[in-house]
Amino acid sequence: MGSSILRKQRAVGERKVLLSDLQLQILRTVKHYARLTVRQLYYVLTSRLGFPASHKFYKILDYHLTKMRRLDPRLNAKFVDPTRHFVAAPRPYTEVELWVEKETIRTLLEKLAAKYRLSIQVLRGFASLSMFRKAINRARERGVKKILYIGDHDPSGLLIDEIAQKEMQTNLIRIALTLEQTRKYRLPSLPVNMKDSRADEYIAKYGTRGWEIESLRPRTFLRIVEKHFRENVPEDFLAEASVKDTAAKMAAPLVNRFKARLEQDALRMLKTGKQASEILAGLQSKYGSKM
Repeated sequence: MGSSILRKQRAVGERKVLLSDLQLQILRTVKHYARLTVRQLYYVLTSRLGFPASHKFYKILDYHLTKMRRLDPRLNAKFVDPTRHFVAAPRPYTEVELWVEKETIRTLLEKLAAKYRLSIQVLRGFASLSMFRKAINRARERGVKKILYIGDHDPSGLLIDEIAQKEMQTNLIRIALTLEQTRKYRLPSLPVNMKDSRADEYIAKYGTRGWEIESLRPRTFLRIVEKHFRENVPEDFLAEASVKDTAAKMAAPLVNRFKARLEQDALRMLKTGKQASEILAGLQSKYGSKM
């Protein structure tokens, strides 16, 4: 009886030590990041600090991190949790788009993609063949000729490659995560989800382990991605877009003042009871027929 109680006390003590160490390592790790995701934190803890790489540990981490974030607003501000599915770049280069499997990857790449004028399609929620086809059709309607794709190397992450080969005329290039990259950078893996309907086919080709894109260190990941951006977006297009941005910025004060005057004149005429066609004709007469 006494030995059983002693074992339980030791187990409780060990859990407290583990939890205390986990909280400490979380705080030490996030100090080095301006923004990060929970998945990135998980890979730092498992690949560099010796915590177990398992779904169970991920759930433990997520649970305790949530409690810590509720108590510490500064810690909470470090983490991103995006929700947008399509992000249009400013003056986009419409022939190429960036597609990512997860919204968390979009947050890391949004500024870089905007720099290279690439719009981003997030495939979160596109878990079925029909949803993939909808995304493909939208790209086709937008005139996209090439898609740069980033996704996990696992049964679900490779699904878009399969669909692209069968149904897309658009050229889809997987820039990350590739099997070669998992070997080159010796990335930590996770067991394949055996409940996935595509698991058997994946295992026959690649084995029982899969890799998530977050396992790449952020600097390495950004270096890989930017290389492909440079190769696929013409420099002359970027230069012209930059000039247009500068021109628009210079003209903005005048444009805003002119817009305000137009709105004031339209409001004045509207209050007199004039119809929309009369108001437009009056504005054109006053400010020029080419409006």
